Amino acid sequence: MFYRSILILYVVLSAAAWLFSSGHCAGNVLSEADLKQRIEQATSGFKDISFLGTVTYKNKKAMTKIESNYARLYDFQSARVYYKEPDKLRIEGKLGMVKFEYICTGTLKIVRAPAIRFTNRKDYSDDPAKLQDALDIGLVTPSLWRHRRIEVVEDAEAASNGEIKVRLRWPKGDVVHIIWLDAKDLWLKRFEKRTADGTLLFRVTYSNPRKVGDVIWMPTTIDVYAADGEKAGSTVYSDIKVNTGLADSLFE
Repeated sequence: MFYRSILILYVVLSAAAWLFSSGHCAGNVLSEADLKQRIEQATSGFKDISFLGTVTYKNKKAMTKIESNYARLYDFQSARVYYKEPDKLRIEGKLGMVKFEYICTGTLKIVRAPAIRFTNRKDYSDDPAKLQDALDIGLVTPSLWRHRRIEVVEDAEAASNGEIKVRLRWPKGDVVHIIWLDAKDLWLKRFEKRTADGTLLFRVTYSNPRKVGDVIWMPTTIDVYAADGEKAGSTVYSDIKVNTGLADSLFE
């Protein structure tokens, strides 16, 4: 009887060990700290990037259903994008014959059209959710933690698809962003913007990932959808250059 009890105990402990080691335990969801460490390691060699974004499809009717700040980028047929870690973004393109420059640096946002002597500068220290950064161009870097509260969501469907689901919130406002990352290479696969009660505002899917410069993964095709599922636009990235030493003056 004693030996039989020992055998049963051994089987139970072995089964428990397998559950914990294989991730079948409900509490084995990746922690925020672990995710941050993985992203820091995966992008440790990344400093800056530039590329050309070209609109390949635009549905004007569906685009009116998308948040204006995001939809406005589709007014440009193509735009040159520059980004430098941790908080410098520049997008430049033409509307007709007029060149526009859109810059986010630190907590400052600048919209400028030199040819018509137009400049608008605004500091968003009190509302950083209105700033754009690496995530807005499809890059996952440690800057994800700037201003945001990060929560890794345990989700069986995401896990079965080889994804990590993450919920993002800001100190101010009640808008929620949800992203899905590739669990292996940590590139952005999907993005949703929702209200506090869960109502979907719009969503974005990312595909055709590339590891550029052997330092960072990025998707090269972006598709935008209105909340009702209607496709609003598509963009492709090309002429991607990484770690070229972008000057800080480019973002002034």
